[in-house]
Amino acid sequence: MKKYLIGSYILIASLFFVSCEVNNSDPDSNQDQDSIPEIQPDPEFFFKIGNSLYYRYSDLELYDSSAHILYFKTNHPEFEENSQSVFSVIINSDTIYKGDFWPMFRSDTPTRVYIHTWPFWLQNYALWIENRYNIIPDLRNDPVIIQAFKDRNLLHSGINLVINSLEVTNTQASFSFTITNKGQSALLIMDPDKMGINLFHYYTNGLLFRKTSDGSSFYVSVPAQAPSHYSVWNIDWLTKLNSNETITFNLVYPLNSPIASSEYKVTFVYPGFNLQISKDQLIQDDARIWLGDVRASVRISI
Repeated sequence: MKKYLIGSYILIASLFFVSCEVNNSDPDSNQDQDSIPEIQPDPEFFFKIGNSLYYRYSDLELYDSSAHILYFKTNHPEFEENSQSVFSVIINSDTIYKGDFWPMFRSDTPTRVYIHTWPFWLQNYALWIENRYNIIPDLRNDPVIIQAFKDRNLLHSGINLVINSLEVTNTQASFSFTITNKGQSALLIMDPDKMGINLFHYYTNGLLFRKTSDGSSFYVSVPAQAPSHYSVWNIDWLTKLNSNETITFNLVYPLNSPIASSEYKVTFVYPGFNLQISKDQLIQDDARIWLGDVRASVRISI
């Protein structure tokens, strides 16, 4: 989860509040369509922002289907200029789904997939398409999209998270999970053993326990240790995973008091870096720093 950075990012967001005209709104809006130049359909278009910004497959470096991140070959400052617009994913001139650029200052919640803005969670060489509210249908990995990227060698499967075990006693929760590199290239991932459990939990919120009977929830975690600055990171915090390689981590969370007996759905979010990593830092030797996050859940009875 990303709430750990909200305080810092709000300060950054204030720097983005400059006067700008949003001229790429939804085609269904009241905008004067006559003012927008007509774009002819092109099967090489895969992404559109507003009414007039189109991106071709040739603009794309890869799509990470585990974190739902589009990586572009170059930086795109115009993303920030359209940070309150809409976007569409297009395959063979057909719109597969639409979403919204969703500013942090909005008090309502998205009704479809979105890209978090003001600030963006990633620097402007990548776009992270999110679905935090489990909106259905979730078309981000629609088979038509996956096949189009695969046909052009743009599909990277990223990582897979599996919860191996979760044992809860009156004094602690013992948790084991495995990360697998499902892609064809080496990745660098956060290693809680190298970082230390407290620093690792600056980037994630630990275990979310949600009671299945009434939906009430709480976190089981450890105190977070912030880096010296939100943008600071260290290559020594990361572990390299080659294609199809796995690594297992074991975490222990002390409990201040026993967890009440009930049925729970327990969710864990495995984190990667986001805004900290610039385009020229993304590749380290022969491995790519994995960005974004993935989540997994397990049901337990206490």
